[in-house]
Amino acid sequence: MKWIIFGIAIVIGFVLLKLWLLRSQKKETGKQVFDMALNSIFWGFLIWKGSLLLLEPKLVIESPMSLVYFTGGTRGFILGLLGALIYFVLKARKLKIANLMILQSIGVFTFTVLSGTFVINLFLHEDKPKINTTGTKTAEIGLQEGNKAPDFQLKKLNGIDVKLSDLQGTKVILNFWATWCPPCKAEIPHMQDFYESRNQTEVEILAVNLTTSEKNLENIKGFLSERKITFPVLLDQEGNVGDQYRGMTIPTSYLIDSKGIVRKKIIGPMDKEMMNQLIENME
Repeated sequence: MKWIIFGIAIVIGFVLLKLWLLRSQKKETGKQVFDMALNSIFWGFLIWKGSLLLLEPKLVIESPMSLVYFTGGTRGFILGLLGALIYFVLKARKLKIANLMILQSIGVFTFTVLSGTFVINLFLHEDKPKINTTGTKTAEIGLQEGNKAPDFQLKKLNGIDVKLSDLQGTKVILNFWATWCPPCKAEIPHMQDFYESRNQTEVEILAVNLTTSEKNLENIKGFLSERKITFPVLLDQEGNVGDQYRGMTIPTSYLIDSKGIVRKKIIGPMDKEMMNQLIENME
């Protein structure tokens, strides 16, 4: 959502930059500056998108599809921003555009984007009641934020039973996935990297395989062995848990706090940075 909001703010920034250039500059100069701004954003986007290869080469080698589904995150955004600025300044110098004009254009565009982001966030923000996980009132069982996560019990590949309620006291990422799902394939290495970097007594991953959609168990075993997956993978062989948690679009993940309360639902793949942010934001 934050990137969608930022994208809308960038569009607003271009509109106002165009209007400002039409009012304050000659037609030819204004067109040159506007074209440079467009090209700068394009190159900045490419750098941001491709920076994952520089920042997380191991993950990209293990899962090249990561380049399709993920970006370089915050660090990649900074690299993209620097790249866009460098391109804009060098191109402006080459076209012999005055330094004051360069600074004014950057200032107008930056101010508009930042202001637009703030206003859109303010407009979309809805105050939600704080989730009470310490009170005596029992939370309603359900899938909405603030609900008690429905309990279930499933077997791992080795036949050991795992029950969700037994993990109370630990934050849980409950993930629904399948081996045939392209974004799941991209997400799994990031999830493994996140898992290895965390203390499992504080954060646990339960990756529920939608086994009814798989060809056979051997495919699942080979998939996990090839990627050296060590976090718990559970088999939903009857499809009941996937149906209960509405895992129709995968990957789908639920962030569950140490009290067993649903704090966030994520539809789509997550990278390591996103998982870290979500877990740190949970009380």
